[in-house]
This record gives sequence, structure tokens and C-alpha cells, in this order.
Amino acid sequence: MRKIVLCFVLAMFMLSWSGVQAATTSVSGAKPTADLPRIASAQTAGEPSAGRLAELSQVRWANHIDAATGITTMRLVMDVSSPVTASSTVVDGSTPRLVLTIKGMLPGKSVTDLTFDGKVAKKVAFDASGQDTKVVIDLPQLLEDTDYKVSTLPSDAEAQRPFRVVVDIKQPAPPKTAPAVPALKKTGTKSNSRTIELSQVRWANHKDAVTGTNSLRLVMDVSAPVKASSVIVSTPTPRLVLTVKGTTPGKAVKNLTFDGKIVEKIAFDVSGQDTEVVFDLPHMLEDADYKVSTLPSDAKAKRPFRVVVDIKQPEPLPDFSFTPGLKNKLIVLDPGHGGSDPGAVGPSQYYEKTATLAVAQNVKQLLEKAGAKVIMTRQDDRDVYGSNATDVDELKARTTVANNRKADVFVSIHANSFTDRAVGGTSTYYYQKTLYDSMLARSLQTSMIEAGGLQDRRANPANFYVIKRTRMPAALVELAFISNPQEEKLLRSPEFQQKMSQGIVRGLERFFEQAAKLN
Repeated sequence: MRKIVLCFVLAMFMLSWSGVQAATTSVSGAKPTADLPRIASAQTAGEPSAGRLAELSQVRWANHIDAATGITTMRLVMDVSSPVTASSTVVDGSTPRLVLTIKGMLPGKSVTDLTFDGKVAKKVAFDASGQDTKVVIDLPQLLEDTDYKVSTLPSDAEAQRPFRVVVDIKQPAPPKTAPAVPALKKTGTKSNSRTIELSQVRWANHKDAVTGTNSLRLVMDVSAPVKASSVIVSTPTPRLVLTVKGTTPGKAVKNLTFDGKIVEKIAFDVSGQDTEVVFDLPHMLEDADYKVSTLPSDAKAKRPFRVVVDIKQPEPLPDFSFTPGLKNKLIVLDPGHGGSDPGAVGPSQYYEKTATLAVAQNVKQLLEKAGAKVIMTRQDDRDVYGSNATDVDELKARTTVANNRKADVFVSIHANSFTDRAVGGTSTYYYQKTLYDSMLARSLQTSMIEAGGLQDRRANPANFYVIKRTRMPAALVELAFISNPQEEKLLRSPEFQQKMSQGIVRGLERFFEQAAKLN
């Protein structure tokens, strides 16, 4: 208890309001993040290299109480490896959210979702979306524009501070006791002369005669020209949130319910002076899967101004039916990094890419001996996509190997890294896109701990590209901490490599035994 109090005092001292320093101990009721591993390979100064994405390497936060006003503000600080741009929008709905989009950046391995006490924020989720990161902050109640601020800060080599994205959120005032206001204003009158009415909504399905692709078109008539913006939200369920600026829905506008193939339902909500149109989706969308357009009026054709949303039906994930055992299973192994990307580098300059390839080759031999069919994303020290690839190109090339071959499972093999060299252990990550992802991760984690005997850092959910974009159960394993001198020696050791390889194979056996019971 004394240690926690000391950490609290130190954290609040370090997080000076002007200096944006780290606070790694809970001061708001959220789970402390001090024991989570952090990636140590991120750049802390300078321009990003050509064609490479920035990394969100570390997240920290603290609360501040204004001595004069008594207002509590939460500050969330995200360290990034190079300069980025950030945009934000407040989303109304059953759970109000602040959605932050950080362009050209992906979350690092150690970035995990946060849970808070709900006074200022309920939770924060970090989600890779194409080449960007979505930071979704669940709120206790809707924010006004003056209740939060998003800033990007430069690096400071002298103070050893990296580039940062900072979010400040004021604790909202308690709601006044008053009659409940309906979630949807049904009014045909304008609150002032500048309010634009969203007067009518219509929709239709369309099937492309050439490709056979189904799509849904939603057309919203508006009384004057408008601007519209959109954002994809992945948690707690996939949603497309459209904000039509300066509009109010008319009396005829009703919520819609669909068959769930493309959209499950559409809700129209008033948010300040705007209309929020929330599409509940059966699956996550990519940016290429939908399009939002604003169209001019056409007096000759008697068409008003319009906002049009086109959504393609996503390709459904296959139905999985597993049998026990490894025989005839198609397994894709992904040795992390390679070629121009060494991955993390240990104290004695041992490369992560070298350890991951050695273990993957061992796993391949053991699996094939058991009758499995094995495909490796790389079999030697090379880039999978090719030279001069962007981070997303390289990661997509790895998932494409598994998706094109319709693998049964995908396992990406890595070594972890942290600034504190004393930190060690084994961990596994999954993205729950199928019924089986967490089961696979837990099976691998249990078997690797039994085989290697290192600290158990558990199976954890994460938004890593390769486990999210594969169309089968997938897991990313972190064998050990290459930043830890003792564990770096183990990773170099053929004996330890073989132990962990056997652990992975035993974990796959465990998984197929358990998954077969769900058929």
C-alpha cells in the first residue's frame, strides 16, 4: 500500500500540467498501467522516414483538479515516433464517445485498452484502421466542444520528450434534474433561420451485375447545402457514424431496421446543431467499403439537395468446423520482421528477426512431422512485400499469404521489448473476430509458459494488423523480452528456441482439441 501511495505522489509530480510528463499509476480508478510492457524501438525525434508509418509507442494519463474552480480534468498523453496530425469528433448515441483519428500511425505492441471509473471517461480503446489509429473514448455523458481539447506536441531532445498527442477532457457537470428529453427531436420547425431540415430518407439495395457485390444506398434529402463527415467505430460493436452539419431531422424521419446483411439498423439522433446518423454494422468496414457524398439540387429533375451513403456488403468470414489433432491442418507461420526491418534489438545486438525465424523454422518441422501442412510468410531474412514497402504494405503481404491459402490458423511469432531491462516474460495477443481467436491465444500461452518457464504475461486482446486482418483464428506470440539481457541469451539459445517451438506446437494441439468440441 505504501508503494502505491508513493507511486501516486510521484506520478502527480511528474505529470506537470505544462510538461506533459508520465503518470503510470492509477489516480482515477482505472487499472494501473505501470506493469504493462512498452515498446522501446520507437524513434523519439526527427522526421518520419519516407513511406513509413509512425508508431504509437506508449500511453499514460493522470487527473488534475483545478484549485480555484474544483473542476477535474483528465489528460491522456500518447507518445508517437514522428510528427502526426489528429482530428476528433464527438459521437452521440446510447454511449457518448469522443473519437480521435491519428493519421499515418499504428499502435505499438504494448498499447492496450484502458478502463476508468466513469467520472470523466469510462474506457479508451485503440484500434488500427488502415494506416491510421482510432482512439475511442467512451464517456459518461455527451461533451460540448469546450469540454475537451486535442493537441499535438513536438519532440524535445533536451528534455527527452518524444512527439506527443495530448487529449484533455473536463469532467462534465452533473445533469440537471429535468424531464427527460427524447433522444430524437421530431420537429418540422426550425430553431432559427439557419437550421437545415433533413426532411426525408429513402434507401435501396443494389446488386452489381458483373461482380455480384451487394450494396446499400441511403439517400437523405436536405433543404439546403450541407457538409457531412464520417468515422468508423469498432467498439463495442462496429458502427459507421455520419455527422450531417447544421441539420435537424424532420418529423417524417424514423429509425430504420434492416436484415443485418449489410446494415442492422440506422438511428437518427440530434447532437447540438447537427444530426448524427449511426449505422449499426454486422462486420467492420474498410475505407473502400463505403462512400459518403453530398449532391446539389436539380430544379429541372425536381431533386433536392442530398446526402448519399453507399455501403458494400462485406465478405463474411467462413464457417469454421475443426477436428482434433494436427494432421492435414493448414497452418501459416509468420516470423516477425525480417529483411530491412530487424525488429527489436537486444543489449548484445541480437535481432528479433533472427530469433523469430529460428523458432518458426523449428515449429514448421515439428508440425510437418505431426502431419500438418505449413506455409511460412518468409523462409529467410527478407521483407515479405519487398523493399521500400510501407508498414501497412508489409503487414498486408503477411495476412494475404494466409487469406489466399485459406489457412486454418495463423500464428505470428515475435519477441517483446521494453525500456526497463528487468521486465520479462511471455505473452500472446488476439483480436476476437471469430469464436476461436481467444481460445487459440490462451492455448498457445498456456503451452509456452509450460515449455519456457518465464513469467506469464497472459493472453491479451490487441488491435495488431496481422491478427485483425486475417480471416481465420489468429494469434501473435511474444516469446520473451529481447531487451532483458537474460532473456536475450535464452532467445539466442537453440535449446530455448526448441522449447518454445514445442510449446507452440503443443498449444496448437490444445486449440484443435478444444475447438473440435464446439462443432
